[in-house]
Amino acid sequence: MIVKTGGRLVLVVDDDGDWRALVADTLAEDGFVVATACDGRAACDCLSRVKPEVVVTDVEMPLMDGCELLAELHDRDRALPVIVMTAEADADASCFAEAFRLIQKPATTDVVVTAVKDALLHRRQTRVRKLWRAAMNRCRRPKAKAATSRPDITPRARKRGRFAVLASIGVVTAAAILLAAMRSTAA
Repeated sequence: MIVKTGGRLVLVVDDDGDWRALVADTLAEDGFVVATACDGRAACDCLSRVKPEVVVTDVEMPLMDGCELLAELHDRDRALPVIVMTAEADADASCFAEAFRLIQKPATTDVVVTAVKDALLHRRQTRVRKLWRAAMNRCRRPKAKAATSRPDITPRARKRGRFAVLASIGVVTAAAILLAAMRSTAA
């Protein structure tokens, strides 16, 4: 179920309908698009229809608990940030080592919203970093084939640094890096 349209898509998974609705409404008021699921299996079904940028899940749920859901989510998308909420004081930390953040219940919705914003920021910065590394790797010449591999990059252009990188990777890739950087600073 999609609560409200707006910005980035967040999937909220919890078997407690009141808490799920409260978190979903709070995130929607903050400008997020929110999809909800009542358990891990429903969340997996939802993932076949939508692609969330962040998942917020409870641990104790019927059919598929939060630990199993976390493993399933990371099998599908390793970079997807998953925020895990638990009421257990002695939660098994090894099960949730892959989680972006572990939140102890009872928690306020402000804590959840802050965690979602942090996860989105981390994901955007990682994406921009990967684009920049790919661009840098593309313009670097292998040392063994220095004379023949990239004749389009002159020694003079290599000394110019970032401008030479942008010139060598092409307009489309440079525009993608620029747009990703602008999006990450705008949010």
